[in-house]
Amino acid sequence: MRRCVLALWGVVAACSAIAAQNVETDPMQCWWRTSAGAIRVGEPFSLVLTCAVVENDAAKVVVDQSKLEPSVIQLAPFEVTGGSHGADLRTDERRFFQYEYRLRLIAENLFGRDVPLPETKLSYHVQSQTSQRSAIQGRDQSYVLPSQSIRVMSMVPTDASDIRDTTTETFADVDERSFRANLLIVIGGVLFALAGLMALLAIVRLVNRFRKPAAATDRLVSDSAILSAASRELNAVKRAREDGGWTPELAGRALGALRVAAAYALGQNVGQSTVGSLQLTDGSHHAQAGNIIVQTGWPKGKRIAVSGSITPQAVARERARADAGGRRAAMLESLEQALTCFTAAQYGRGTDLDAAALDESLAAGSRAVRRVKLEQLSLMKRFTRRRVATEVENRAWSR
Repeated sequence: MRRCVLALWGVVAACSAIAAQNVETDPMQCWWRTSAGAIRVGEPFSLVLTCAVVENDAAKVVVDQSKLEPSVIQLAPFEVTGGSHGADLRTDERRFFQYEYRLRLIAENLFGRDVPLPETKLSYHVQSQTSQRSAIQGRDQSYVLPSQSIRVMSMVPTDASDIRDTTTETFADVDERSFRANLLIVIGGVLFALAGLMALLAIVRLVNRFRKPAAATDRLVSDSAILSAASRELNAVKRAREDGGWTPELAGRALGALRVAAAYALGQNVGQSTVGSLQLTDGSHHAQAGNIIVQTGWPKGKRIAVSGSITPQAVARERARADAGGRRAAMLESLEQALTCFTAAQYGRGTDLDAAALDESLAAGSRAVRRVKLEQLSLMKRFTRRRVATEVENRAWSR
């Protein structure tokens, strides 16, 4: 009895070993999966092929997958419209690869039938690893993919002459598309015309900039920069006066700055011209008597000489003609007195300068320049023009 039991256990162990050997040596397995068990003619559906091959330290199955690419495989009578190849997955003993195909069936004689996929064979061979870490390649073998059938249902009536669906667009849809296309063409033409106009204007401005020479009356620097330079010049004159007292040259510098400010106060133009580099020993910013220098541009800036030609008599005439009141009258009066005082100091015959009068004129002139600078702001210009127009209208009605 004991011998019989041992013999039975031996048979069971042998069968298990044989079964395990068959499982381990099964090199390749594949199966299909469809997105739908039954389809209609012309209906797109997905077909997925998944395969598992042996891949471990002892053996490796190499499959010729070139025939499975979506652009190569033929599955007649199904039409392959596209597909993809996913990334491989691996375990300790297996490697899994997968292909997804997008198919459709267009035929007139397959309604109500099971349509099988065509027989497809894959070539592969097994590479075995030896103890010397060298690979032994086995002979080429073939694997037949499992069969798969798909049910085809009818989607058209029995008296239909064509299985293909006709377009659902109407005349209204066509007209709407035509209107939209014409509208886009018109908008594109307008935009192109505007772009051409802007390019033409840019070219004209560029040509004029290079063809037209710079004149003395050209606008080379902004009004605010000029008035700021005039204010700085008066401040520099004040510091120089505190260091060494009044001189005719120092009075001339203050007179040049005040003339520029008076020109803006009277609404007249100032002279502007480009000058070269100046080598001044006293550190001042004037080029010659009656001019102030404005630095503009970056990094290689230009030096612009600015001058005004306003006299105290011109300021007095403007004050009398405009009959101004309030702050503007005070500003014009300060400019007139300052111009009179500094003109006498520079061009007078006497050698003694009235320092107190000059100091008072310098302070009044500095306040007047700040007032002129404020009036040159865009908002203040609008307010001033409106106020002048109102005064003119009131005088006309009073007459």
